[in-house]
Amino acid sequence: MSNDKDQPSQSSDNDTPDPTRPASLGMSTPLPPSLSPAPPTSPVPNPAPVLTSDPELNSTTPKRGTFGPRPLCFPSTLHELLFILQATNATAASSFFQGATAIITLSIGHSLSMTQGEISWITASTALTAGAFQLGLGQLADLLGRKPTFIIGMGSFSAFSLLAAFAQNAYWMDIVCGLVGVSSAMVVPPAIGIMGAAYGRPSKRKNLAFSAFGAGNPLGFVFGSILSGVAARVWGWRASFVLIAVIWCVFTLAAFWTIPRVEAYAEGQKLGERLRVFGRTFDSVGTVLTIFGTGVLTAGITLGPTDGWASAHVIAMLVLGAALLVVFVFWERVYQFPLMPPHIWRDKNFTFIILSCLPGYMGFLSSNFWLAFFMQELQKLSPLQVAVHLIPQAVAGLIYNIIAGSVLHRINNTLLIAIGSVSYIASNVLYSLMQPDSLYWAFVFPALVLSVVGADFQFNVANMYVMQSLPSHQQALAGGIFNTIFRLGSAVALGISTAVFSTSQGTTEALANPMLPYAKAFQVSIGLSAASFLFLPFVRLGTQGHSTSAEPKGQVAPVPHQEALLGGKAAISPKV
Repeated sequence: MSNDKDQPSQSSDNDTPDPTRPASLGMSTPLPPSLSPAPPTSPVPNPAPVLTSDPELNSTTPKRGTFGPRPLCFPSTLHELLFILQATNATAASSFFQGATAIITLSIGHSLSMTQGEISWITASTALTAGAFQLGLGQLADLLGRKPTFIIGMGSFSAFSLLAAFAQNAYWMDIVCGLVGVSSAMVVPPAIGIMGAAYGRPSKRKNLAFSAFGAGNPLGFVFGSILSGVAARVWGWRASFVLIAVIWCVFTLAAFWTIPRVEAYAEGQKLGERLRVFGRTFDSVGTVLTIFGTGVLTAGITLGPTDGWASAHVIAMLVLGAALLVVFVFWERVYQFPLMPPHIWRDKNFTFIILSCLPGYMGFLSSNFWLAFFMQELQKLSPLQVAVHLIPQAVAGLIYNIIAGSVLHRINNTLLIAIGSVSYIASNVLYSLMQPDSLYWAFVFPALVLSVVGADFQFNVANMYVMQSLPSHQQALAGGIFNTIFRLGSAVALGISTAVFSTSQGTTEALANPMLPYAKAFQVSIGLSAASFLFLPFVRLGTQGHSTSAEPKGQVAPVPHQEALLGGKAAISPKV
C-alpha cells in the first residue's frame, strides 16, 4: 500500500506556509503549494495515485540513488525531452543570434558602410535589450501566461530576424538587432518558471535537465556561428538571417505542443483582473532606468575612441548612464514591487556566485566576437571557414556539458567554478599571443576547447544553485536576474573591448603590427576573467544535485508582493 508521501502532491488548505516563519534564502525547499498541481475537481480528499509500468513514476518523491520521476506536467518522456530542447533554445536565442552575426560582421560592415562602433553594436544591442527587458517581461509572463508569452517571443524573434535580412543601412541593422534581443528576453522567463516548477526536488533527472538548460547560453554562440557560416557561404550574409527566421519559425510552431501549461496565476483568474494587477505592480520606472542607464553608458564607452573621450557628448553619456544606474539601485530599494528586489541579494552565495561567474562570461563573449572578426579581417577567411574553425568549441561544449551534469553531486562546486575561471584565462592568453600566421592547432584550437570549459562548468553550477538552494518562489526571479546581469554584462564588455580596439587601431604601433588591436581586445578578456578570483574565496559551495529520500522539510513564505502577483494558487496542468 502506498503511503501519503508516495502519492503525487495535491494542493490543499493545509499546505499554506506559516507566514510567521522567517524566510531563509539559503535553504533547500520543496515546491511551494502555490506552484503545486491544482486540486482535482472530485470531492474525494485523497485520490489514489495513478500507477504506471514504471515504479519510479508512481511517486513524485525520488529515492536516493534513483534517476528521479518524470514531472507531472509532461505526459510522456518524449514530451519532456522536447520541452527541455525548447527551454535550452530559449536561453540560447540571444547568444545564437550574436554568434550568427559575429562571423559575418565584416561582410555586413562592408555592405552597409558601417564604422567599427556600429559593427560592434550589431552584437551589443542584442545583448543590451535582452538583458534590460527580461525582468519586466518576466513579470508580464507570470500574469498573462507563460505559454502564450513564450510563443509570442519565439514568433517575433523569427519575424525580426527576417527583417534584419533586408537591412539597408547601419541604423536599420542595429535597431532591428535590438528588437531581436527584446524577443529573446520574452522566452527566457517562461522557460525558467516552468523548469523551476516542474523539477521541484533534487534528482539525477533534474541535474541533466538543468545541465542542458545551462548549456544554451555558451553553446548558442558556437552553433549560431556554424550555421550562419554555412548559409553565408552559399547565399551571402543576408541568408544567415533568413535561416535564423526559418529555424525559429519551426520552434514557434512546435511550442504549441511542447510547452506545458504551467502558470503562475490562479486557475480561474480572468485576464482583465491579471491586467489590472500588472498595471499596479509593473516596475516601469525600473525598466526605463535599466534600459537607458546601460544603453547610454555602453554607447558612451563605444563612441569614446572615435569621437574623443574629452568630447562633451561622450562625457555626458558616461555620466548620465552611470547616474541612471545609481538611481535604479535606489529606486529598487524604495519601490513596493521592484524589478530586481534587493532581498534576493541577501543570499551571499547567490551574490558571490554571480560575481565570480560574470566577469569570465563577459570575456568569453567578447573574445568570441573578436576571434571571428580576426579570422575574417586578418586571416581573410570566409564565413564558412570561420564556422569550420569554431566547430571544436561546439563539440567540446557538448562533452563538457554532459560531464558537468554528471559531476555536480560528486565534485566540490566551488572547485568547478575555479577550474572554469582558470580555463577562461588560459584561453584568452592563447588568443592574445597568436599572430595571423600562427598554427591553428597550437593556439586557436586549444583556446576554443578551454574557453567552453569555463562557460559550461560555471553555468551549470550557477543554474543548479538557483534551482535547488533557493526557495521555490524565488527561483524564477533569481534565474531571471542571473540571465539579465549576464546579458547586460556582455553588452558592457563589448563596449569596453571595442573602445580598447579602436584606441589601439589608430596608433603607429598598430600600423606596423595589425595584430596589436586584437591582442589588446583579448587582454581585456584576460583581465575580466582574472577578476573572478576577487570574489571566488567568498563562495561557499559543496556538491549539488543529490537525490533526496524524503520530502524536504521547511517551507518559506512568499515575499509580500509575490501573492499580489500570483493572485492565489498557481495552475499546473499536463495540458498542452
